[in-house]
Amino acid sequence: MSEAYTEAFESEAYEGAGEAGYEGEAAGEAGYEGEAAGEAGYEGEAGYEAYGESARSDARRRREQRQRQIMLARQRQAQLRRQPTPSRGRPPAAGPSQAVRSIRPDVRALDLDTQAALLRLRREMDAASRMAYRNAWVAELNSNASQILDSFHEDLKPHDWAKALIRGVPDLALAPGNPWKKQGLERILFDPRFGGSVLLAGIWAVGHFRNRSHGVHNIILSNANVTVAGVAAAAGAPNTATISAYAVDQNGNPLTNQISWSPQDPSVAQVNPLQGPSTTVTGQPGPAGRTTVILVKADGITRQVFVTTS
Repeated sequence: MSEAYTEAFESEAYEGAGEAGYEGEAAGEAGYEGEAAGEAGYEGEAGYEAYGESARSDARRRREQRQRQIMLARQRQAQLRRQPTPSRGRPPAAGPSQAVRSIRPDVRALDLDTQAALLRLRREMDAASRMAYRNAWVAELNSNASQILDSFHEDLKPHDWAKALIRGVPDLALAPGNPWKKQGLERILFDPRFGGSVLLAGIWAVGHFRNRSHGVHNIILSNANVTVAGVAAAAGAPNTATISAYAVDQNGNPLTNQISWSPQDPSVAQVNPLQGPSTTVTGQPGPAGRTTVILVKADGITRQVFVTTS
């Protein structure tokens, strides 16, 4: 049984006991009346006076004793009525078990490790996004560099260092990747920008000096100074001079590279043809003593032929 039911049962028992006491008290009072009648009988008899006094004193003591018992019973009933009835609400929640308390620190540590791992992953993903964005710009710069080389091919042909520089500029925009988390000098050496630039410079150097040994190193002219008659040309009989040239490599071996001819001042002298191993210089009408220069070119190498009119 619950405590509330037990207390209710005891309260009813006390109330029953109280009522029984009340009935006993009533019976006692009736007895007292009987005793009073007896006493009246006794008073009629002189021989029994002493006995009547003793009986009355005993009855009075019994009556007082019953009254005290009744008073105590009523007090107990009042105390029981004043006691608060325990609430029938939800029982208090039980605390965690020993197994749960032992697992909690491990779960908390695992949660912290997971949060740290997620933070590192987020940072690495952000870094990868920035690297991809920069590398996309590198691809665009490479396209622009290729277009520059194609558009200015003839102008950049004798300047191989300029072509190598144009090709290497986009590499400087590469993202500074550091996959091995290097520090100090190792970080610089493993940087793709540094490594790519060094590799490009090495390729240029090897190709440059190799082509110098196999390419045009000099132009050999049959005559570096010619004289044509400008006065005779004015009279209708132009004077001419023929010049030939060929290209050689660093070791002096002749090459089959194309030779081009161009007069610096066509009003003094002209050449024909403009390309080939030889050309004819023709003096133009005019006063004597004029000078000009004919430029002879082959793969970036330039020589000069001085022309004087007589």
